[in-house]
Amino acid sequence: MKLVIVFLNRAELLEDVLEGLLEIGVSGATVVDSVGMGRILSHDVPIFSGLRQMFPGAAPVNKTVLLVTEEGLIDDVMTVLEDVCGSFSKPGVGVVAVLPLDRVEGLRPGF
Repeated sequence: MKLVIVFLNRAELLEDVLEGLLEIGVSGATVVDSVGMGRILSHDVPIFSGLRQMFPGAAPVNKTVLLVTEEGLIDDVMTVLEDVCGSFSKPGVGVVAVLPLDRVEGLRPGF
């Protein structure tokens, strides 16, 4: 089992991401509103307002998507994410992390 964490900078792509995940068999995810450090430092902390140019993609609100899936689906998940969002190697797209899970409780069979 794997935990996929997607920090999505372009919140308007969320629906397309979730639809793509459903199409490949991912039937559940948790979506959390989030704010990146760049937004906080460049807008909410006056002493750091000069750092604004360091965070050109700092969106007002990001989406964080958390999903647990089988290891065999990871390549398909990454394909969906890149098809919808573009390359995560480009600035401003977001960040994806995939972590191993030793134990998971509470998921229905075939989640």
